Amino acid sequence: MSRKIRYVWHIIVKLFSFAFFGICSLLLALLLFPIMHVMAGFSEKKFKVLARKFNHFYFKLFVRVMTFIHCIHVNVENKEALANARSKVVIANHPSILDVVILFSLVPHADCIVKGDLIKNKFISLIVRNLYIPNNIPFDSQMEQAKQSMEEGNNLIIFPEGTRSKPGEPWEFKKGAARFALYSKNDVIPVYFGGNEKIGIRKHDKMLQYHPTERYRYDLKVLPTISVKPYENIPMTKSATMLTQKMKEILELEARG
Repeated sequence: MSRKIRYVWHIIVKLFSFAFFGICSLLLALLLFPIMHVMAGFSEKKFKVLARKFNHFYFKLFVRVMTFIHCIHVNVENKEALANARSKVVIANHPSILDVVILFSLVPHADCIVKGDLIKNKFISLIVRNLYIPNNIPFDSQMEQAKQSMEEGNNLIIFPEGTRSKPGEPWEFKKGAARFALYSKNDVIPVYFGGNEKIGIRKHDKMLQYHPTERYRYDLKVLPTISVKPYENIPMTKSATMLTQKMKEILELEARG
């Protein structure tokens, strides 16, 4: 009986976490963004700097709340490499919906390529429109915006798979992450997401699912930086393929232990 009670409690905690995030994101956009615009003197550049700093604090707070209520446990190896990162492309495997939240809590000055459909989400549409790069604009425009953002010292978070991994299936990396790094001439920091199976927050899982025996455990490892210099004099079509394969090999090697 106690196991069933714990399972129901975990579902309640999970639903609370999602509701908390949605409501707080809406309040942030509706109440704090206008104040930040005024504080920034209506300068778009200054506003984004201020909003990114606050967003980083907000995501850290959210992760702490989820940890406090025993929804998740997060352990990060070599987290200083992310805390001190500037003008880097941060890539990772993507087992769950919370990966984005956790990375944003660890990476200051974070930018991101997001699904254009998120603009329709009333809870986070204002945040997406004000801060991040939608993937439904021309790819050349995405690369130019990302390059400009990294020139300002921001880090670009991107998942090479483009979506959450399908449980039990091989990873399929797209070339977009490599092209962003090569176009901007910025190095890549790979992050491996390990831990237990993320039942209930994987792709196509049901909302009323949770890991059957324990809370979600995230064991992250920040891996050595991949330099883009070896690929500089190679045509983009070939270099993007090579760099994508390099990123995949490094993360798969870590996954195999």
